Amino acid sequence: MPGFFVSNKNIDIELKNRYSESCIAESISSTTGTFKRNTLDKFMNDKTLANVSDITIILDGYLLNKKELFQNYHVNSIEELILKMYHTCGETFFSNFRGAFSGALFDKSSDKWIVYTNHIGDAAVFFYKTNDSFFAGSQVNYVIDAARAQNLPLTFHELAAYQMLTYAFMIDDSTYAKEIKRLRGGTYLCVENGHAEVKEYHTFTQNPERFANYSENNLIKIINQQFQEAVRVEYEKDSEYQYEHLSDLSGGLDSRMNIWVAHAACGIDHIQCLTYCKANYLDELIAKEISEYWKDELLVKPLDDISFLYDIDENIFLTGGLSLYSGITGGKRMLESINMSRYGLEHTGQVGDAILGSFFSTPIEQEQRKPSGMYSEVFSNRISDFTSKEVQKYKSYEIYLMYARGFQGAANTHQIRRNYTEVASPFLYVDFLQTCLDIPTELRIKHHLYKKWILSCYPDAAKFTWEKTGNKITESSSTTFLKKVITHGPRACVNRISKIFGYKPISKSGMNPLDYWISQDQKLRSFWSQYVEETLQQFSSLFSSQLKLDIQHLFYNGNASEQVMALTVLGALKLYFGK
Repeated sequence: MPGFFVSNKNIDIELKNRYSESCIAESISSTTGTFKRNTLDKFMNDKTLANVSDITIILDGYLLNKKELFQNYHVNSIEELILKMYHTCGETFFSNFRGAFSGALFDKSSDKWIVYTNHIGDAAVFFYKTNDSFFAGSQVNYVIDAARAQNLPLTFHELAAYQMLTYAFMIDDSTYAKEIKRLRGGTYLCVENGHAEVKEYHTFTQNPERFANYSENNLIKIINQQFQEAVRVEYEKDSEYQYEHLSDLSGGLDSRMNIWVAHAACGIDHIQCLTYCKANYLDELIAKEISEYWKDELLVKPLDDISFLYDIDENIFLTGGLSLYSGITGGKRMLESINMSRYGLEHTGQVGDAILGSFFSTPIEQEQRKPSGMYSEVFSNRISDFTSKEVQKYKSYEIYLMYARGFQGAANTHQIRRNYTEVASPFLYVDFLQTCLDIPTELRIKHHLYKKWILSCYPDAAKFTWEKTGNKITESSSTTFLKKVITHGPRACVNRISKIFGYKPISKSGMNPLDYWISQDQKLRSFWSQYVEETLQQFSSLFSSQLKLDIQHLFYNGNASEQVMALTVLGALKLYFGK
C-alpha cells in the first residue's frame, strides 16, 4: 500500500511500490530523522508532508469528515488542521478523523514521535523498534528494506506461519519477522525520549443497553439514517475531486445496498460497477440485473482462466503475506486493466454481512460451539494456547471476531486495492459500525434486521435474488431448500447431509470454485508443486522440521484454500528473507 516511511534515524532507502508511476515521491531533509512518502497520486488535498516550525507531519489516505473538521477548527488546509488539533486535543488528535488514513507527527520540542493508523487498521502501518531507534512505514517492504539497510536482524516468526495455516490471516500484530509488528486498528506508536510504546486510542465495544427499549421499527430508522450518512460522505469525497464513481457489485446484499442507497437516498446519477466471478454465476447475473435497473455501466471479469492464482509473489508483496494471496481473487487483475485516474474511491460492501448481520448463526446463548474464525482447523492445536490468550484481550467474542476476521482478514485486501485507488465501505464507517454492534446480537443473527431494513426502506432492492441463498430475501429457508430439491433433485439432499457430516464435495458452482478449477488444471497444479518444493528447499533452514511437515501435509492433502494458505506462507518467506 503506497504511503510513507518515517524514522528517528537517517535511513536512506527507496520506497518501492508496485506502481511507482502512479505515485508521488517526496522527502524532507532533516538532522532529526527520516520523512519520506511515495503516495498514490489521488486525493492529494487530504494528504500532506510538511515541516512547520518544530513539528513535522505526514498524513496519507483520505478524510471523509475533512469539510466538517475545517469548519469546526476554522482552518483551510490539512497542515493547519493537524497542528491545531494536535495542540488542542493532544497526541490522539486523529481519533476524530473518519476514513482510511494513517500518518506520523514529530514534535521536536518534546522529542515525541506519533505514528498512527485508522480505527479499522486497513490503512496499514508496520514498525520496527530497537533500544534507541524506530522506523515505520505503510508497506512492510519499506520496513524490511530499512532493517537490511541498518544491518538489523530479521528472525522468522513461526507463530505467524501457523496463524496463516489456520486462520488464513494474522489475528494479532504479527508479521513473518519477529521484529516487525503491525499497528492494530485504533492504536498508535508513541516514541518519547527514546521510549517506545503502542497505545490504544479507540476500541469497538458492544453496548446492548443503548437500544434496550427500542422497537425494531425505531432501530430500522436509526440504521437507515446512519447508513445514508456513511454512503453520502463517501460519494461526496468523489465529487469533491470531480472523480467518477466506482463500485463493486455482486449478488450479495452488502454491495447492493451500497449502490442502492447512493442512488435512492443520495441522488447519485451514475456509477461504474465492477463484478468478478465464475462466468455466468449468480454474482454476474444478479449484478447485471441491478445495474440495468439503475442504468449503471457494469464491467465483468470472468475468473475461469484462474490467471490470478499465478500471482503469488506479486500479491504477497502487496499484502505483506498477512492474508491469503488469492483473497481478492481476480479483483486485482480487473483494477489494473482500468484507467483509474478517472475514478474516486472504490466503494465496496466490505464486512457488511458481519456488521449489520453477525458472525453467529444462532443466538449466542444457544451456541454449542462458537465459530472459530479459522479457514482450517487441521493444525489449530498448534496455536490453541495463543488463540485463547488473544480472545481474552477482547470484551466479547464477537468483538474478537470483528477485529480478527473482519479487520485483519477481510479488510487486509485493501492493501492491494489501494495501489490503484483508495477504498471505502459504508459498513466500516466508525459511527455506523459501532451502532450495529450496539444492536442486540439476536436481532442481527441470520440477517433478521438487515432484511427488515431493506424491505421497509428499499423494497425494490428485495426483488432481486440473493446469491447466498439463490432466492429473494422474502422467501423462507424452507422454501429455499424445497426449490433446490425441485431444481437439482436428490443432489440437494445429498449435499445437505454431506455438509452435516463434514464432507464437502467438489462443486462447479460458487463465485470462486477453487477446488473445481484446480482439479481441472494440471498446469496450475504443476506450477504450485514446483513453487512449494523450490521454496521449501531454499528456506528450510529457517523453520522447524515440524512446520515443514505441516506445510507439506496441508498442501498435498488439503483443499484448495488450504493449499493457498501453505503457498502464502512460502511466498512470505521469499519476501521477508529472500535475496
